[in-house]
Amino acid sequence: MGKKRFFDDRLKYLSFIQNTGEKKAISEKIYPHISALSQNKSYIRILDAGTGDGTINSNIIKSFHRYHPYTSLLITGKEISYEDLKNTLEKMPDRFAEHPNLLVTMTNVKFSELGLVETANKIKNKKIKELNLILDSDNSFDFNTQITGIKLGNFIKKYWGIEIDAKGKTSYANPCLIRILRKDNLRHLKEFLKNDYKNNNYDLIIASQAYRAASSVKVKVNNVIGPLMRLLNKSGKLIVTHSYGGNGVQKVLKTAFKDKEAFPNRAKDIISYLKNNPTGENNLYNFSIPKSYGFYFKKAPDQTVTELFGHNTDAKWANILYVGQIPEKDIQVVEKNSRLYNKVKKTIERLDKIEFKNELFAITKTR
Repeated sequence: MGKKRFFDDRLKYLSFIQNTGEKKAISEKIYPHISALSQNKSYIRILDAGTGDGTINSNIIKSFHRYHPYTSLLITGKEISYEDLKNTLEKMPDRFAEHPNLLVTMTNVKFSELGLVETANKIKNKKIKELNLILDSDNSFDFNTQITGIKLGNFIKKYWGIEIDAKGKTSYANPCLIRILRKDNLRHLKEFLKNDYKNNNYDLIIASQAYRAASSVKVKVNNVIGPLMRLLNKSGKLIVTHSYGGNGVQKVLKTAFKDKEAFPNRAKDIISYLKNNPTGENNLYNFSIPKSYGFYFKKAPDQTVTELFGHNTDAKWANILYVGQIPEKDIQVVEKNSRLYNKVKKTIERLDKIEFKNELFAITKTR
């Protein structure tokens, strides 16, 4: 049952990223922050605190090359999923070809452990498993051969697993650290392969959909936002973006689950909590005004039906459930109630367009 539930969640994720333009919308909101990074540094450190399928991570590197073509980029990605790790790495060969002075680091540790993984040998009595992959050659074809090759593949299969505890929570089987860089840039970047430098010096951190929408503000701050804030350098910026539904989405969810609130708090609540409950050096942080942005469900071509995406109404329903992070047991209750389920479908069909709404805010550490 556990495996099937994970597989179903995976299908919902794939359906959502294919049926909506969220990845593009988030990337476009990040580009101005990439452009604004210092032009006077020899290297910039960026953390993608949840790479997903790697689309946003790849777009970050593309935009970085556009605005900072001669600056070394040290980008770290956090991802526990084996599938998403592979999807992210598969997007990297072209990035190494375009931006040679690039060091890509991938890790699977928790938010609170990101400050330890570069400097410690163990985390919670588990030895950190490390692999440095030095890419030979100068073209994406050869880079792809090496990134998808036996050395890295065997490392991932052996160490990049997950464990599920008695409460159903997932964690890594081993804390892992993968670093990839080009051989012809080794002399510029080799100092960053040593575990002897302070890790809390990221110039930019992106936290996209990094927590469950239904979690309390306190949980979001303590488990995700607070630990990431402490990883910023003296003028670093943390960008946080998350879903809050949108009118159409919330109308459907309220029709189906009238007693549930999928999005109980907003960015303004998080900022207010942070101001009233200092996280470390809280007086050294500035908070931007949250901004909303939207993206739409993309209607599939007529007569196009696939096992993955379904009919338009079914696909819309699945995508709304995904963004609302509704548990499977609650979904089954609604779908087994034919009268309620038909009412939900009619609500979806009456909506001309379904717009999903996110909001974004920035936390900047001041000098």
